[in-house]
Amino acid sequence: MKKIVLFCVAALCAGACIYAQDDSAELDPAVRQYLASQQDGEEEPESAYVKKEKTVPAAKRPQAAAPDKVQAVADANIEHASEKYINECTDTFLYGIEDQISDMLETLTKEEDPRFMDEAYDLFQKTKSPVVRQKILAYFTKLKDPCLEDYAVSVINDPYDEKRDTVTACFAYVSAVKTADAIAGAVDLVDKDDDQYFDAALNCLGEIGTDDEAVFLSEYIDRDDLTKAQKQSLVRVLGKLKAVSTYEKVAELAEDENQDSFVRMYAAEAIGAMGVPEAEELLLELFESRDANLRASVVKGIKHFEDQTAVQLLIEALRDSQYKVRLEAVGAVDELDIKDSVPYLVYRCKDRSEQQQVKDKCYDVIAKLNTDEGNEYLVGLITDKKTGDTTKGKVAAALLKYNYAGAQEIVSLASETLKNDIQKKLRYALGKEFAKYGRPEYAAVCAEFIASKDVMTQGTGLDIYAKGRYAEVTAAVQALADSGSDPKKAKNVNVRKAQRILGIDPDAQEPES
Repeated sequence: MKKIVLFCVAALCAGACIYAQDDSAELDPAVRQYLASQQDGEEEPESAYVKKEKTVPAAKRPQAAAPDKVQAVADANIEHASEKYINECTDTFLYGIEDQISDMLETLTKEEDPRFMDEAYDLFQKTKSPVVRQKILAYFTKLKDPCLEDYAVSVINDPYDEKRDTVTACFAYVSAVKTADAIAGAVDLVDKDDDQYFDAALNCLGEIGTDDEAVFLSEYIDRDDLTKAQKQSLVRVLGKLKAVSTYEKVAELAEDENQDSFVRMYAAEAIGAMGVPEAEELLLELFESRDANLRASVVKGIKHFEDQTAVQLLIEALRDSQYKVRLEAVGAVDELDIKDSVPYLVYRCKDRSEQQQVKDKCYDVIAKLNTDEGNEYLVGLITDKKTGDTTKGKVAAALLKYNYAGAQEIVSLASETLKNDIQKKLRYALGKEFAKYGRPEYAAVCAEFIASKDVMTQGTGLDIYAKGRYAEVTAAVQALADSGSDPKKAKNVNVRKAQRILGIDPDAQEPES
């Protein structure tokens, strides 16, 4: 390990001149400004933060629903594209009781359905129910629509007459829609050290704060009355803000072996995210720590540098003795698209002692990196009869997600599962993956699924068809839809499903007596 770190440091030093001459233009402007101030010997003023005045944004109505978002809802749930469903939702907004409205809003939020923003906004202005109000806040939080900024900022500026859940929902909302007007109220609550709202306000600043708020927090962290948890949260939020002006303070925390372990971890992640060149050498040193959690955080931090020194450390981290470090390293080589990592990832998958979550992540990354060695290994798992069905399902999902290799083998595997009900679970898993993409090469297996006597298999086949709309399969779907006139099949859920896919109103189809 020592040799690896020394090699990385040497590589870092060797590239320093090149970096200074050629790469300075690629640095973040904030990093360049920081480096210039260090060369000039500038000192930070004793207190640089000036509190902002509390203001409330003007009221506004929701934005118009984007057509692609509306279409996405229809594609995801055919039933919810019907006029009947739209009318039911509209009536629930107008006449429903609290439980009915809450349940409906949860569904709309989960599906990110933007068709009812005006109805939700109008109800928000009238309702006296805190539960409904919070559900509507959650709905607009998911949609990231700023129509409730005025309400949310007013609550944050003076939260003490509101229910705590409502205040928490307001913080989540302004964080999602990036409401700058909420900064002043959030800073005020942090500065008051209000236990009730400290964490929520602090996390909010991590999402919407600027370099100015980072300076405020870096000064705040020196307070003697902070709890261990508060200090941990402060450092974590400083990492989110990536404020280069706080680098020295955060680097000191990362280096200090007497600091709380989590403080050091968050500090290591933060200095990496800031992108200051000297942080890379410090992270290399910290990777020698016996603390696996700190090493995992070093991996999170150093991936921001994307140079050969970082790559070398990340590949070494794939061989770390602790699985949590290996797992972070797999994620990092994924983000940086490091194809040289594939042999190490394949080895991790073959290692019988490896943690399953590491293997599962490796399958996905190997498929994404698209190398001959990686593709051959994954396709081999699909075709090998000794591979378990659970593993085959995971590998197939990874290969189909990126679609570089294995499609034919996976389709053949799906056809085989149709002949053996012992493999139903794998059959359903593969069908679910086919239904995500609707590619032309799935047409034949789609027809096979629809021809199945198993209701779930047939239903999955209809899902595949709904996505791919294969001309050669339409006749089979039409035949299934027409079978609704047969009393023996009229109650079959797939008959109704086929009718909806073809645009036929199931309720208008009266079975013959």
